Amino acid sequence: MKVLYIQSGYGGIYSYFDRWAEDCFRRAQTEFMSANTTDTEALSSIETFQPDFALMMVGDHVPHDWLTWLKGKGIPVYVWLTEDPFYIDISLQVIKYADAVLTIDQNAALCYQELGYQHIYYVPIPVNHRLFKKMDTEHSFHSQLLIIGYPYPNRVQLVKEAAYLPYTVRVIGKEWRKYLPKKVLKQPHIDVVSTWVPPEQAVHYYNGADIVINPHRPYHFTFNKNKSRIKNASFNNRTFDIAACEAFQLVDLPAAHPFSSFISYHSVDDFKEKAAFYINHSEERDKAAALNYKETVPAHTFDELPEKLKAIHLALT
Repeated sequence: MKVLYIQSGYGGIYSYFDRWAEDCFRRAQTEFMSANTTDTEALSSIETFQPDFALMMVGDHVPHDWLTWLKGKGIPVYVWLTEDPFYIDISLQVIKYADAVLTIDQNAALCYQELGYQHIYYVPIPVNHRLFKKMDTEHSFHSQLLIIGYPYPNRVQLVKEAAYLPYTVRVIGKEWRKYLPKKVLKQPHIDVVSTWVPPEQAVHYYNGADIVINPHRPYHFTFNKNKSRIKNASFNNRTFDIAACEAFQLVDLPAAHPFSSFISYHSVDDFKEKAAFYINHSEERDKAAALNYKETVPAHTFDELPEKLKAIHLALT
């Protein structure tokens, strides 16, 4: 199997996804080459390489140049739709070019199937379990409640409510200070780290938290491109990063196969009740975290990606 991996072209966490994907091909001794530009030299190298298929992550824009060129050369295109269903309007423009569609959301997969598309696969963004793992951390990383990520409205509301609980709360991510009221920011038990933290640092925060709160991006967020308002049904990649650390988390989506052990909350009051219970029952946190780990590692790690792609490739040939 010869894989052409087309780098995402995004910064932030996507630059890590690119690196981890390439590393998993090396570890599996899979023939691959990476490309991030459609200049003459790169395209000539691809033609010489003669890949069996191209794998490309697609987020919030349509990579017209790549799609047109690959189809013109008869190279099968496997698109990995990593922002479903939040940018599903973009995804629907892309999948007509695809020979296989990999999506991170099961509701998006169902949507494509109902529209008559074939070769649809649910493939969540896996975890780099060599980085995200259980470890001892310095006391400075400890918090009772931790939330990492962009301040979507549901996350902001949850932090506002958590500010009145008798627990230390750490919030990490850009722009949080812009959305949290001053009376919350002034609370001594609220610690806001208003910057994006790289995975190498996030892993310490996960390991240092009693409870990681993991509310997902809302399907109806103002800046989404999801005019059909398809509701997200599947866990985000942060879920698996936390699980691989054997850290306890509370998620806001119902747990479902193959991740049925995760503990979810369905309202703010339910969150408060479960936070209080698990703060005071460390053995229950440890038990749930161990089950989360078992459902995540090794089945959903980057190491398994080459075999998943191979199975898809064999099914299409």
